[in-house]
Amino acid sequence: MKGIWMMFVVLSMSFTLGAQKKKELTTAVNVNYCLPKVVYDIEVELECAQCIPGPYHHYAQKELGLTPEITSPKQEWSIKKIQVKPRSVPDEKAVYAVSAGGDYLPVLLSLSAEGFLAGVSAGESGIFNAVEKKDYVSPATAEQREINIMKFNTYNHLKEVLDTNYTYQEIDGVMKKIWDPIVRYTPKTETDNVKEVVSEIFRIRSERVKLLGAENNVPDGKSLEIILKEFDRMEADYLSLFMGRKEKYYIKQVFSCTPEKASEPVVAFRFSENEGISGTKNVTTQPYMLRIENVVVPASTPVDGESGGAAIYYRIPATGELELLKGKEVLLTMPVIVPQLGEIKKFPVDIISNEGLSIEFYPQYGALRSVKKK
Repeated sequence: MKGIWMMFVVLSMSFTLGAQKKKELTTAVNVNYCLPKVVYDIEVELECAQCIPGPYHHYAQKELGLTPEITSPKQEWSIKKIQVKPRSVPDEKAVYAVSAGGDYLPVLLSLSAEGFLAGVSAGESGIFNAVEKKDYVSPATAEQREINIMKFNTYNHLKEVLDTNYTYQEIDGVMKKIWDPIVRYTPKTETDNVKEVVSEIFRIRSERVKLLGAENNVPDGKSLEIILKEFDRMEADYLSLFMGRKEKYYIKQVFSCTPEKASEPVVAFRFSENEGISGTKNVTTQPYMLRIENVVVPASTPVDGESGGAAIYYRIPATGELELLKGKEVLLTMPVIVPQLGEIKKFPVDIISNEGLSIEFYPQYGALRSVKKK
């Protein structure tokens, strides 16, 4: 929560009750405040595996005797972590004003930065909200990638071609026709690439066996470890041309959800393994919902916001258990305080002023914290 700043406002009331009068106000003054409600931020950590087919996957069975699992591009999504965090926001249905005009009595208000009521005549002892810090994580972009042999450091995309060419030379007094080919380089074809890659895969495996058998006179230790690691990387690169590969990235997304009724689930987001996060109206995907169960409100009678004289309004919050649902499956349960499911009460201003009371509230819930004589 943001830090509370203290705003001291001298309010005037049009009642007397024997208290000393101040100078009469000719201009009406209104001071507005609001009561909070709680919304829940659902932070979802997602993993996306981008399945990339190899360009030579149709040669895998013939050349390597292997059947690739990845033959077409696709995405595989999974949820790794879900966190639910409460956050207090102004309740647009619980906005009040204290008006002053004519003769008035002084009343001191303390408000939070959000406009929540923190205290009445509380002086410097008002309640301050803790500062909440959040990190923003930029979501990764799901790009369609491809496995390209041209990006391999060990690959040469050109091959040597010898063009037929003849010259004539005099040998032992006789002119003879001599083959003198012209060397040029042309790009390799797909067939050339497949043959070269298959040859490299088997060469790497053969060299690895010789290294492990100590046949190449390579000393044990770090040198051998580096060579074997590089062979593994090269083989994985070449095999990916046939078998494809998966590239993983992670993103975070935050959704806000506001329960308004007890035992009524509210959809926070929807998810599928093929699409990831989808819209809340996409009924073909799995819903993740919040629900408040076992709601309890202390026995009392709610007040009519328009009845009676000048008053300070506050809440008696409800308590309950917040459930995170995956369809009908309960993933987690946590105890919560839910102001909007509670009741609204009022404290008459004339009693506060004439009795010299100091009242403090919990700004994040709108509930009474203390009532005492100044």
